Amino acid sequence: MKWQCRAICLIFVSVWVIIAYYSYVPEKSASNKLQIKPYSSMFHISTEANELDSNFQTWRKEAPKRQQSFLESHEKAEKNTDVGLKKKIGIIHGKDNEVERSEGYRLYAFNVLISNRIGLFRKLPDTRPPECPKEIHLQVPLKASVIICFYNEAPTTLYRSVNTVIKRSPPAMILEIILVDDFSNQSDHTDLKEMFPNVKVFRTTKREGLIRARLFGASKATGQVLIFLDSHIEVNVGWLPPLLSPIAKDRKTVTIPFVDTINCNTFDYTASPRVRGGFNWGLHYQWDPLPSKFNKVSPAAPIPTPTMVGGLFAIERHYFNEMGKYDAGMDLWGGENLEISFRIWMCGGHLEIIPCSRVGHVFRNRRPYSSPRGEDSMLKNSLRVAHVWLDDYIKFFFKTNPGARNNVNYGDISERLSLRKFLECHSFKWYLENVYPEQILPNSGKRSPVLLNPPVHARPLKPKVVDKIVHIASGLCIQSAQEIYAKHSKLILAKCDSSPKIKKQQWYQTFDNELRLANKLCLEINDVGFKKSFPRLMKCHNSRGTQEWIWFNSSVPSMLYNEASGKCLSANPNKNIPYLELDICDNLNPNMKFAFGFLID
Repeated sequence: MKWQCRAICLIFVSVWVIIAYYSYVPEKSASNKLQIKPYSSMFHISTEANELDSNFQTWRKEAPKRQQSFLESHEKAEKNTDVGLKKKIGIIHGKDNEVERSEGYRLYAFNVLISNRIGLFRKLPDTRPPECPKEIHLQVPLKASVIICFYNEAPTTLYRSVNTVIKRSPPAMILEIILVDDFSNQSDHTDLKEMFPNVKVFRTTKREGLIRARLFGASKATGQVLIFLDSHIEVNVGWLPPLLSPIAKDRKTVTIPFVDTINCNTFDYTASPRVRGGFNWGLHYQWDPLPSKFNKVSPAAPIPTPTMVGGLFAIERHYFNEMGKYDAGMDLWGGENLEISFRIWMCGGHLEIIPCSRVGHVFRNRRPYSSPRGEDSMLKNSLRVAHVWLDDYIKFFFKTNPGARNNVNYGDISERLSLRKFLECHSFKWYLENVYPEQILPNSGKRSPVLLNPPVHARPLKPKVVDKIVHIASGLCIQSAQEIYAKHSKLILAKCDSSPKIKKQQWYQTFDNELRLANKLCLEINDVGFKKSFPRLMKCHNSRGTQEWIWFNSSVPSMLYNEASGKCLSANPNKNIPYLELDICDNLNPNMKFAFGFLID
């Protein structure tokens, strides 16, 4: 009985203490409460963006009349737009959006509308292999100078490139960020100093081109390591320490981050497969699959690579100067990456790709600018590479480029030949035997396997859906205007045919949201920069973007949306020209409603 009384008393005292404690705990301040944030996912701005300093916050408030217009157009379109559609960052709402996107493609060869809506920072998928150590590189005793050269770059893309370097780099490892404006004449970058007060900004007095602009930037640098980056990139989490670590161990090691792909039409960030750099005998860079010996190597291990992609690499500053910097006799752009790759390997250095260092790069389908005087800088630069470094193998370059054999317009190369002799470099035969034995000689009869440029992951071929696509308003089916193998064929509406032999109406939708006609060609919008957009059948490129088609309703009927164009598929059987086209999405427009068939298990 005494034991029971003691137990009851103990329980009573415990309950009283708990009640008293919580009665006197102060209520959490408003700043600690979960805040309801305004809808901003349309800009893909992550929570990390909220940590931007006051300069960036000011920019976000003042710069975007475009963003305010975007918000207003979303609100206006809510009644006529499916809920899922409002979250699409590339959607076109009106003429202003259309002009912004079209001008962006004309000036920069990518979707500026989406780039502007993303803002200065966004969360990226961590594409590092799981085997990558997350902390081991943090004590690298080196300070880097990051050099970004640009010419007529889209402001938000340039600013985002700089901002990701600032936000995702350990401060102790960055001595300075140097921006070199190569005499731009389109975009106004006068606010760079205000935007980035701690960044050094220089402007050349004339158009120098990428190569000499980088030489100019390197001459201003004082860091132990030079890191060259393009102006349309986004560095990923943890990118810097593993890039510097091999250089700390061996100053003659030149490192290249693993280059992930940022789609130029949608700005989707995707991981690249394990590849390395090579070249063909026309002296163009190519992505090569890894030799079989790498199958037994950890995915996190550095990958020795015969060549570098060119836009992104890190090199010890004194070593860069000692081994001849860039070839200043080259013009503008092209061939410099192969020249410095050959020189690194043949003259005692080492070149490797770092899978644990990831940087996304916007791969454009064309160069948006030309040479000032219309000259072919790529040919001139390749001739310099060939005459200085290829030795007797130059015959294969001329075999691939017969028109270059008698071309002598490549400038004076005596200084570069003297440099090669001074550095006591190996022969090109040594390079092929020891660095790139997989390279196939043109007279061998063999073919070298290469990947797409940029590299893409292999996609599953199994379709998710197979059937006809029916236009609800007319009851007609979508089919190709020409035969199923005819590339560039537009789409028309025709009477639905139930016969399985009619391949023109047999559509396969893959797990990457491709629409393949008869599982052969993919539906693509390849004129995204123009006002009038007609989808056509093209070779499947497995990179989504222009070939990705999204159904917005889980139940039929639904609109079909293409992010690259920002528009929806539309069909008007009453028009004189029956081709299907893309138009501003409107959920109340019956000409935009379609239905697919049955699911494949």
